[in-house]
Amino acid sequence: MAKQQAKGESAREVTRDVLRQAGEPLHAKEVATRVLASGRCRSLSGKTPEASIAALLAVGSKPGGPFKRVGKGIYAVADDATGPANGKERKQQAKAGA
Repeated sequence: MAKQQAKGESAREVTRDVLRQAGEPLHAKEVATRVLASGRCRSLSGKTPEASIAALLAVGSKPGGPFKRVGKGIYAVADDATGPANGKERKQQAKAGA
């Protein structure tokens, strides 16, 4: 099983890349379409990959997550390409600045 996971990237990584490349917020359906078209994520081979991406975006848009919700079903990357890589680093950076 480990060999199958090594072949593709995580859905979160690919979704983050898709949103960064877009340069603007996208609807969850459009994000899912672009993630699937990229062929980089093998873990989305189920019956409802669009629902999986929508759930990933919804959960990832909670405070400290990698995404932000800017409208109903519309998401963007929470940090820019040069920002901290994860929520823990963002929290530490916020504490240091406060």
